[in-house]
Amino acid sequence: MKSEQIVSPILERIIPMKIGFARYSLAFALLSLCLFAACAGNTGESENANNSAKPPEPAPTRAAGPVRRSAWTVGLFRPSEGLFLLRNSNTSGQADEVVPFGSKGDTPLAGDWDGNGSVTVGVYRTSDSTFFLRNSNTAGEAEVVVTFGSSGDLPVVGDWDGDGKMTIGVFRPSQGLFLLRNSNTTGQADLSVPFGARGDIPVAGDWDGDGKASIGVYRPDISTFLLRNNNTPGDPEITVGLGSKGDTPLVGDWDGNGTTAVGVYRTSDSTFFLRNTNTSGQADMAITFGSKGDIPVVGSWK
Repeated sequence: MKSEQIVSPILERIIPMKIGFARYSLAFALLSLCLFAACAGNTGESENANNSAKPPEPAPTRAAGPVRRSAWTVGLFRPSEGLFLLRNSNTSGQADEVVPFGSKGDTPLAGDWDGNGSVTVGVYRTSDSTFFLRNSNTAGEAEVVVTFGSSGDLPVVGDWDGDGKMTIGVFRPSQGLFLLRNSNTTGQADLSVPFGARGDIPVAGDWDGDGKASIGVYRPDISTFLLRNNNTPGDPEITVGLGSKGDTPLVGDWDGNGTTAVGVYRTSDSTFFLRNTNTSGQADMAITFGSKGDIPVVGSWK
């Protein structure tokens, strides 16, 4: 009895303590749960904040519109002085650039020999069938010297394979044959194309805008251009009447639209007559430039 009396007060103290401890544990658990939820919420907000801080994704790249090239303009070679006289616009006036290069008897040339986008001068020396090419329109020695062709051949240049560089070729009137190289180096012709006839004058250009130059001829006795759209044998795909007897044929991209069109130079009055399309008709431009004895040459000089 005495022991029961002793135990009872102890139990009365222990039971409330257990209950209090249980309540405290429950409260601690609930507090921990709340803190965890809050932290989780804050983490999500932090991630959202980090995501919002990221730079926006770039807009999809859109294909560019048609590239407009620099228009080709007129120029002259003065054999008596070994001078190129170049204009930067298809208007009459004084030469914008004067380049000493070449000799009397040379045939003037122009092309983008190194693929840098600018057209520079050159000459073909018929006495030894050699091309002399400059990579800038400045005075100096030829950077490229290539022997190609035979006596009686006429020079022609163009980007035959579409790699952005203009390379050499010749037209052999005795056989009505174009012999073309895909590099400005000595060697056999990469392309041999029968086209044209004795008395024709060779021309070359990108007539259809496909990025490659193809062959053509000017037939002086009928003042007509006969043009092919590829470097293969066949009949002309384009026939354009332009000029008069005694005119010198020339071709270039006069309006910068990516296609080569025809023109002539009239030595009797030193006038260029240029068409913007390969169709018969009156000249779209007439530019007086040069003197007696000058030989026309055209290119995108600037």
